[in-house]
Amino acid sequence: MLIQIATLMLSLMLLVMLHELGHYVTARWFGVRVERFFCFFDVKFAIWKKKIGDTVYGIGWLPLGGYVKLSGMIDESMDLEQMKQEPKPWEFRVKPAWQRLIIMLGGIIVNIILAMVIYAALFINNGEKYINVDKMQYGIDVDSAQTKYGLQNGDIPVGVNGLKYQSLTEIGKEALLGGETLEVKRQGKEVSLPITEDFRTSILRAKGRFFMPEFTFEVDSVLENSTAQKAGLLKGDKIVAIDGFTTSLFSDFQSKLKEYKGKTIPISVVRKGEPVELMASVDKEGKLGFFQSSAYLTSLETHKDYTIGEGIVLGVKEPFEAIATQVRGIGTLFKVKDGRKEVAGPIGMVKQMPTQWNWLFFWSFTAMISAWLAFINLLPIPGLDGGHAVFAIYEIVTGKKPSDKVLEKAQMVGVVIILSLMVFIFGNDIINMIF
Repeated sequence: MLIQIATLMLSLMLLVMLHELGHYVTARWFGVRVERFFCFFDVKFAIWKKKIGDTVYGIGWLPLGGYVKLSGMIDESMDLEQMKQEPKPWEFRVKPAWQRLIIMLGGIIVNIILAMVIYAALFINNGEKYINVDKMQYGIDVDSAQTKYGLQNGDIPVGVNGLKYQSLTEIGKEALLGGETLEVKRQGKEVSLPITEDFRTSILRAKGRFFMPEFTFEVDSVLENSTAQKAGLLKGDKIVAIDGFTTSLFSDFQSKLKEYKGKTIPISVVRKGEPVELMASVDKEGKLGFFQSSAYLTSLETHKDYTIGEGIVLGVKEPFEAIATQVRGIGTLFKVKDGRKEVAGPIGMVKQMPTQWNWLFFWSFTAMISAWLAFINLLPIPGLDGGHAVFAIYEIVTGKKPSDKVLEKAQMVGVVIILSLMVFIFGNDIINMIF
């Protein structure tokens, strides 16, 4: 849990600092005084703060964002006393509308550039890896719940809505976000299956584990003092039969073993190309006590390497594709049963983090969240950067500056909207955690 929390907190701190730095740099560039620069919110008190020049720098205790306080700007601080005073040359409100617009967009621009840089570095250094459906010999493992949607063991997903994809993950994503039909290859023929609301709901709740490839049965390692060890199973053994039942697929053996709970049965294996007969006791859970090899799953993967130029091009495009995917995902929540339950706030995100530190996940997650923060902040909601930008654009187009009263009321509306969303997200996390 500590690793998961640390992953989220480090990512958010980095993103908040760089976002606010975008506002800070552009504000100072145009001669606007920055009164406060805080990572996280300092409600009532701050963990650390220090005044350097005209600016108080600090770290708050509430990890829900961060902020810069600009002189002469109506923001979430609602410092109306300052606004009643005579405008100073270093204040935000006296600057031309185009400068104020750039200042408001500074954080968003930094978020987009950061996402592009991270994605480009990931493509260049790591390439792209996915399970290639063209390599799937045995198709997918289908449980009883999935059969009601028309799926069968051995089906190979090949497309959605008539469009073909090589990546199994991409097929799952398209089926969830916009799929009306799923195309599968079944015994050499292509079959089209309707994607119903229940079908889509099941894909969503599976969290990427709905289309699981069927794989062959090979021992990776044996648990100490397990029935598998006592039977003489070794790493690399390929189990080909249990009590005369012959198949090479792992799911078949899992189901078969449950029929022999607490019994001793003959097992046929192939060891270094030679047949070996063993006797093994099945425990009360229907298991032998070994880990399955992932060698076959690895063989299904296709790895693409990219040049520096290709990586940069993909890195520039990827933030916008990530945003589009997130927007489509929100739309999907309105198409599934109890879609609210799938909305994840900080608590929900922590639970989805890897339990071991993973730099690849950290940077991928940071890039995705950076792109999403840029989009969220661009929304024309008062209190967000996009809301402030709308007023600046209005002034540029009409030549008329909104009154302070209008800005004050808009800011109050924005605060209510933002707080309501935060209450919903955190409340939803708590409800999902309890129930």
